[in-house]
Amino acid sequence: MNWTQLPLPLTVIYAGLAGTVLALMVATITNGWSMRVFFLLSLRLAIGWHFLFEGLHKVQSHYLGPTETSKPFSSEPYFRTATGPLGPILRQQFADPLADIDAKVKAPKPLTATQFRQLTLEQQAAECPPAVAALLDPLEGKAAEAVAAMKAAAEKDAAAAAAQEKKALQEIDTWEAQALQGAETDFQKKQIQRQAAEARDEARWKAKTARDAAQRKKEQYTDGRHLFLATKATYARWVYGVDRRDCTLKAISGEVAMSAPERLRHLDWLRDQLQAAEAAAAADLGNGYGIDVKRRAEWRADLIAAELDLARDANAFIAELQKVLNNGQAVEQPVPTARGEWLDRITMWFLVGVGACLMAGLFTRLACLAATGFLVTTYLVHPPFPWYPLPPGTEGNPLFINKNVIEALALLTVASFPTGRWLGLDAIVLRPFRRSAPSAA
Repeated sequence: MNWTQLPLPLTVIYAGLAGTVLALMVATITNGWSMRVFFLLSLRLAIGWHFLFEGLHKVQSHYLGPTETSKPFSSEPYFRTATGPLGPILRQQFADPLADIDAKVKAPKPLTATQFRQLTLEQQAAECPPAVAALLDPLEGKAAEAVAAMKAAAEKDAAAAAAQEKKALQEIDTWEAQALQGAETDFQKKQIQRQAAEARDEARWKAKTARDAAQRKKEQYTDGRHLFLATKATYARWVYGVDRRDCTLKAISGEVAMSAPERLRHLDWLRDQLQAAEAAAAADLGNGYGIDVKRRAEWRADLIAAELDLARDANAFIAELQKVLNNGQAVEQPVPTARGEWLDRITMWFLVGVGACLMAGLFTRLACLAATGFLVTTYLVHPPFPWYPLPPGTEGNPLFINKNVIEALALLTVASFPTGRWLGLDAIVLRPFRRSAPSAA
């Protein structure tokens, strides 16, 4: 966790920690050096610290946004692998990438890449998946403006290339004249003239290359209809395996060029690997050896990540094509906030709130019960039962009892004692409801 990005200075955190330790010692001394008071308060503060800074870390990830080394907190990968009783309910809170893949990536007809190449431009455009065509069709009317802008930009590029060529040749002539004046021998003059000729040839070649590129850009599309059909055909060629696009795959450095059918086959391969690993474990009761459990968890996580990446890349490709048709302007698509995103926001602020209450001793018992409910919910998403696969990132080999159960029992233990009155704001807030002075006994 990068503390420098928190709105709370690190010195304040150290001061708060030191104050907490001091308050713990004072509360212990006040209660007659009771070890029960000391350890119960230490347990409450430790759990509160855990909840508080776990929540702050998640809040910070959203505050910073996506970076090269981290992404904003999302519970989606964890819930998508959930096999427990609450797994199906929580998976429904997030958008289904398989729906996007079925609608936007799978080819509508069983055509091979060779067969697709033989189709005309109009026929290729007609094979664009209907879900994608529905997003591109409303922009057909703006394609003419896009083509006009392309042609104007091409003419501007050609004029700029001619001007650059003229300027370069003038500079070469000036340099040659000055160099010849300073030359003392015929050999030096010939060398200068040869260098000047080579520089002129290079300047003319660069200008010709730029003009040719501008001409190709100008002649690429005859009119708006041509651009519209070419845009739909571009997506269809990726879907039918004619063209490839760069993507990233786990365990491969850099980007890999793959077509849509190749990426779908990669998903099928991941599913086969996962099914084979699960079939091997189905023969016996239990999760198998630790390496087997880890392998199944990795296959499952890789499959889910690959599905999410493919759906995201397909939508990004569509957004690029929409931008082309819209004369370089991005098309704003109203994207409703998924219930899973709201769940993530509630979760991270819930952790911050519960952790702060436990640290401050405010409504301590209520905070303990709320945190226990959260841990029970998390437990039921991925219960460590021998007939369920373990979630990715699980430490050790828990059987029925995992860290969530232990921490929930610890919270219930803390809730059984008035620790908020021993050390915390409950001693003030709940004073009107007290019948007698708090006692550590």
